[in-house]
Amino acid sequence: MDGSHMNSRPTRMNNTNSLSLLLICLLAIVASACEDRRMNNMAEDKVSLNDFGENVQKVFKWENSTYQLRVIKSGAGQTGGEVTLSVDKSVLDKYGDTYTLLPDELYKVKTPLISLGKSDYSVPFEIEFNAAGIEALQAETKLLYAVPFRLSSNTIKPAAESQLYSLVVPKILSPYIHFKTAGLAPDASTVSLANSPSESRFYAFLQTNYHNKTDLRYKVEISEAALAAYNLANGTTHKLLPAEAYKLDESSFVIASLNDEQALSYYLLKGKVANGEYMLPLKITSVSKYGIDPARSTIFIPVKIQD
Repeated sequence: MDGSHMNSRPTRMNNTNSLSLLLICLLAIVASACEDRRMNNMAEDKVSLNDFGENVQKVFKWENSTYQLRVIKSGAGQTGGEVTLSVDKSVLDKYGDTYTLLPDELYKVKTPLISLGKSDYSVPFEIEFNAAGIEALQAETKLLYAVPFRLSSNTIKPAAESQLYSLVVPKILSPYIHFKTAGLAPDASTVSLANSPSESRFYAFLQTNYHNKTDLRYKVEISEAALAAYNLANGTTHKLLPAEAYKLDESSFVIASLNDEQALSYYLLKGKVANGEYMLPLKITSVSKYGIDPARSTIFIPVKIQD
């Protein structure tokens, strides 16, 4: 047998193995390059404050008024670590004499050092304010107070400098219910004797100035006294809509839990009064929780009765 034929098979096998090994290496290199490019296109993790800069916050006069100042982590989600919230008085210098440092006994950061996992996007710092104490201090000194917070971290890269501080300015408020459009309503409620049904339904919207978490029941009444005061203040002669020409839907006198706005219903009744222009003065007289905004407790609804 020819010796050259005996050597051909091992040679072909070696060549095949070499080609297979080369192909595997090439695939590994391509995969590695793709992976590297993928990671190169992903932004590095950075931390910042969501409410950065001058930050006016509503602080309501109820027990345990808490504000959440959130830290945001952006990027590829490859880094975790600890972040710290501290008071930096130098931040106040950016605002001249506008604000005075709030005494530390009137607020508390519950946990000034918090941890973010690699996959965390947002974690809050909880800040408690003594609303009654702040209000009393402001009434005494006539000054505006603020807390200059700064975010820092030894493990996660910080974002731009401007996004690392938050000058929190507590705005003390009473929790109120009020009409969405208080005072003179912009549009008239019209009843047409020819085209309207016997009862025409209309709406007036009420709101809370806080996030409502209960079924908030209230009472609305017709206020002839409020209309008389309005006429006197504005030099007008609006006529009160007679009682037989309207009906209030008391079942609608509620702002449901987790709603900050809801409508009450009232009906205008056709054919009960002479044609003309009238006024329906609605006034909020009671509420099941907290209070009523005295400046926005009344709405004057123009009513037109026409053919």
